[in-house]
Amino acid sequence: MHIVILAPSDKSFITKFLPAYDLNKLPIGYQGAPFIGNIISELLKKKHQVTAITTTIAVEDDYEIKTFSTDNFTWIVVPSRPHSFRMNGNKLGRMVDFYSYEIKQIAKLVKNLQPAIVHAHWSYEFAAAAIKSGFPSLVTVHDNAFRVFKYFKSTYRFGRMLMAEFYLRKIRFASTVSPYMESYVKRNCEIVKIIPNPISIDRTISEINYIVNSKIRSLKAPRLLMINNGWNARKNGVVGLEAFKILQEKIPGASMHLYGNESELNGLAYKDSIKIGLKNIFFHGFVSNEKLITELKEGHILLHPALEESFGVVLIEAMASGVPTIGGLNSGAVPWVINNSALLVNVLNPSAISNCAINLLTNKDLYSVTAIGCYNNSVNRFSAHQVVEEYVTYYNFIIKNWE
Repeated sequence: MHIVILAPSDKSFITKFLPAYDLNKLPIGYQGAPFIGNIISELLKKKHQVTAITTTIAVEDDYEIKTFSTDNFTWIVVPSRPHSFRMNGNKLGRMVDFYSYEIKQIAKLVKNLQPAIVHAHWSYEFAAAAIKSGFPSLVTVHDNAFRVFKYFKSTYRFGRMLMAEFYLRKIRFASTVSPYMESYVKRNCEIVKIIPNPISIDRTISEINYIVNSKIRSLKAPRLLMINNGWNARKNGVVGLEAFKILQEKIPGASMHLYGNESELNGLAYKDSIKIGLKNIFFHGFVSNEKLITELKEGHILLHPALEESFGVVLIEAMASGVPTIGGLNSGAVPWVINNSALLVNVLNPSAISNCAINLLTNKDLYSVTAIGCYNNSVNRFSAHQVVEEYVTYYNFIIKNWE
């Protein structure tokens, strides 16, 4: 069937579906959701025709829609107005009219494509375009707009919250990524299924065993990782840094590696580390998802002190690499994703985080069993093959029951 996916997608992972195109000549796209590539990849393996439509910030008033195609895959990039509230030439700020320009452009494309089904991600402009198109559609809700606004109080986030509240009431068929999100989505949507975010399983159990055995030989000089898209109260990274300082007293050879926006040298995370007085800490900032997966292979433990997650893709990325992942006992979907009570702690308490990590790093057998358990958790519950099978079954149900 022909499936249109409305979601953030960017050239860092889309390029593998477009081998005939020069990466440098492709538009950037919309960054932040590399797991969309896992969905596309599995759908193409199943011989479906896939069109991915996304947005990108318009450069120099160039609002020309760009299309790139190869075999059964097409990527369409719709330029989005750069400013949220200020004028964009003769165009209003995109939040002033609640993204109406972008929604109209995307919906028009969908109508022209005449797909069997539209799969939109997040409950904002992509969901709106799916609804406006009139075609059978599924909307996957990835966040709770009210909770996002709680942590990021701004006029922009308030506008996004209003968008979500308005469009959720118009969605008949929805999915969400964890039980933690279910009640929020069911409050407005008629039919809701829990289908988690997918991870591509690139390593076999024998490869993971080899990697884990190699890491056991270096537990006295472990690499700890924190990966955050932003450095703020919700991500709670400062407590992670404080936990690392405590851990260093017990394991002085340990190093900390930070990835993500605002975790670059001289960024917000760097400034906090200076206040705490940390040593042996490395700031990598934003890196491609491909590089991040490579870096995870070298890590011993992922610390994820976030106070709230609707899912947490980085958790399954780490676990699929055989990396024990420590998260919050009360951090939204985190306990459901990690699925191991021994790795769940009070992330408001730096000592609780450090003690959990120290227990793993000072017990080879425990470390090995935990690492392999994390890998199996990812394979058994979040593999892209399994997740996309669930989506396709739901697509067929929606098409059959669309009125």
